[in-house]
Amino acid sequence: MIKRNMLLASAMFCTIAAFAGTEMSVYQGSDVSVRVVNPEVKMKFGGGKITFGEDEFATSKVDSIILKHYVSVAFDGDKVTVSNPFDSVDVKVDGTTVEINSEFVGREIKYRFTGKSTNGNVIFSSKYKSEFELDGLDLTSTGVNPPIYVLTKKNTEVRLIGKNALKNSANDTVGATMRARGQFEFKGDGSLDITSVVGHGIQSSDYVEVKNGKITINAASDGIHVNDYYLQSGGEVTVNCNADGVDVGEGYAEINGGSLTVKSDAVDARGIRCTFEEGKENNADINIYGGKIDIQLGGDGARGFKADGAVKIDGGDILIVLSGKAYDDGTEFNYPCGIKADKTITVESGNVVVICQSTAASSRCAQADLSIDFNGGVTTLYQNSVGRVSGAKKTNVVKSDGNLTVKKVGNLYVFSDPEEIKPYNVTAVVVGDYTYDPDSDDIEDLEDYIMVVPENWENYEKYVK
Repeated sequence: MIKRNMLLASAMFCTIAAFAGTEMSVYQGSDVSVRVVNPEVKMKFGGGKITFGEDEFATSKVDSIILKHYVSVAFDGDKVTVSNPFDSVDVKVDGTTVEINSEFVGREIKYRFTGKSTNGNVIFSSKYKSEFELDGLDLTSTGVNPPIYVLTKKNTEVRLIGKNALKNSANDTVGATMRARGQFEFKGDGSLDITSVVGHGIQSSDYVEVKNGKITINAASDGIHVNDYYLQSGGEVTVNCNADGVDVGEGYAEINGGSLTVKSDAVDARGIRCTFEEGKENNADINIYGGKIDIQLGGDGARGFKADGAVKIDGGDILIVLSGKAYDDGTEFNYPCGIKADKTITVESGNVVVICQSTAASSRCAQADLSIDFNGGVTTLYQNSVGRVSGAKKTNVVKSDGNLTVKKVGNLYVFSDPEEIKPYNVTAVVVGDYTYDPDSDDIEDLEDYIMVVPENWENYEKYVK
């Protein structure tokens, strides 16, 4: 780092030229005014100013200049070019397979990957957290390893620049196109297209966090598969898969912003699935505090949200559409459900729409083993099926072993055919001071408390089939 007090000598005239594997940044306060990778132009100091190519800054306004070295890996067909300024980082190239092993500790090192190869991959390990910069990387692996395989259990920050693409092959034995034993954190304003011919799109033995970037996944199995948790605060994630959109094997999911779109026609698919670890009371909740979520599932027994714990919605715009029916797997019936929680479902705010299409026989829009509470926001549950799978239970709108509680009129809208199905398979429906008993009261008594469709319904009519 070159600090301001080193630059104030107005009589000093000098030049600094960076070398390969260097990123140069000029800071004014906390903002980066210029950031250039491998600059070919020289930086000149003199006369109370700094000249950097066509950019010019007054010395007194520059807070700092940072020169940051990094490892560069450039793919070009069947060739790989590596620039490595670190003695503690070992890079081996065998054809188009790049193995990186870092012994460096104390601060994270950046690894910049560029170029294209139809038969390349990166196998990476490090004793410290690292930053990957994918800048126009287009990598297909035809071997047993995926295009990017992180063996370390440390954090890997993935910064997306420009358009990037990764694809594995039918020979893959690891089980994902982008695989880490540690954590993946996605940032940047670029895009990443992931194709898994076999296995998952992205897999982490720890967690995946999406802060920025546009990620598109076409997966033979799960789109994103993690052990501990999934976080999203920004970015755009689109998943087309043959299993679950986001599968958290032993933890929770939390979405605060950005967008998540999941489409799957697989039997038993889950848009978001959170599971208890066997023998351990871990957090297996789904918490939505913002963002836009669009889940459309066509397989039998599919569920939009499935939490072994609770589901809490306190913000965001959520659409879940189901078209598959219940089915008998030989031991029990698996029922399609928009939102399913083994504990409670709570909506505090936000806009939630669940639509079960006419083909979704014996489905439910929402089901909780405990209670369901609509305390705020607007939730619309639209049950368009009156069918019943032979041997299965009837179609419902809401099913719970506890009460369905609505804080005030306007928090919940329900559409169904009460003459053909039992909309409320619950202990009681409580709306403000009014209590409805599904076993004894007339369903028409609820019409003044739970409306049929909200004002914004025209935005969703196209999903009703």
